[in-house]
Amino acid sequence: MVLTRKTAIGLSLGLGVVGAAALYMQANGAAPRENAAPQSVAAPAITSVQSASEAEAPRIATAMPAADAATPATETALVLPSDAPGMRPLANPGVALPQRLAQANPAQTVMTDEPLSPFGLPCGLTVTTEALPAAMVALDVMDPCQPNARVVVEHSGLNLTGQTDAMGILTMDIPAFESPAFFTVRMPDGATASALTGLPDIANYTRVGVQWQQDRALELHAMEFGATYGEPGHIWRENPGFVARAENGEGGFMTYLGSIAVENPMLAEIYTFPRDTLDTEGTVRLAIEAEVTQANCGQDTLARTLETDTDGNVAVIELTFTVPDCDAIGEYLLLQNLLQDLRVAAN
Repeated sequence: MVLTRKTAIGLSLGLGVVGAAALYMQANGAAPRENAAPQSVAAPAITSVQSASEAEAPRIATAMPAADAATPATETALVLPSDAPGMRPLANPGVALPQRLAQANPAQTVMTDEPLSPFGLPCGLTVTTEALPAAMVALDVMDPCQPNARVVVEHSGLNLTGQTDAMGILTMDIPAFESPAFFTVRMPDGATASALTGLPDIANYTRVGVQWQQDRALELHAMEFGATYGEPGHIWRENPGFVARAENGEGGFMTYLGSIAVENPMLAEIYTFPRDTLDTEGTVRLAIEAEVTQANCGQDTLARTLETDTDGNVAVIELTFTVPDCDAIGEYLLLQNLLQDLRVAAN
């Protein structure tokens, strides 16, 4: 269990509650603007399905209209079905996080009239952000009196769900789509807090993301410079790459975000690629796929895509589609022409 980078340590030192954290760790063990406004696009019905063994890569093709790059997107809220559970319209945790507190002091008693958590920490929501390499943001959320709670994180058209731990702490490393990067956090009791951080290197990277609601098994795939499925240049959830790869101009990396363990989950995958590479130029092909599973077969899906441009704007496009029926379990749905391939120039 890890504590937030700033808030937990600050509370421990300033309020004399390190002992409470020690008790928990002993018991439990210390150890993913100006936006161009998006326009609504509805994916048409599935036109063809093929078996996984009938193609070079097992995919189910779905004809979709090509996005018109010349038409700026306009931002609209998702229109949920009338029977959909309440949720704001429109989340692989990021890179591994360091230990926030390596060793705690013996327990201390804090005398206060403020409400306290079972671990002796004052109630209340605290949110902090910190810039990381490759235009990533370390987001730390702490609300000691809301343990194991569903958290909604909003940033530049991206909405994610997370879950606090037993001490009310949530940490996420999120690829930012704009700078300054503005984040808003919403808790189940209605509490909200925001934080802002600047990212001096954001202009060095292109970002493309897909976000969806519920367990729909969407996947974002990037085929770098002619790579095919299973090759090293095929960047996806099972071969996500790493931040240093993008920093060095060698290629991109994939980030999976959000918690599916909460009610009404909102999840996302984001691909980050350096605008200039060391010695390679060409095209990065992008595709969105979904395996047909028992959990998603025949289900309507609400999703959106997010893309940055060279001017720092974010284009957000809403889409809806229906996953094939359950007799297609094990096959793949391919959503075509939703994302523009990336044209890459070498230094």
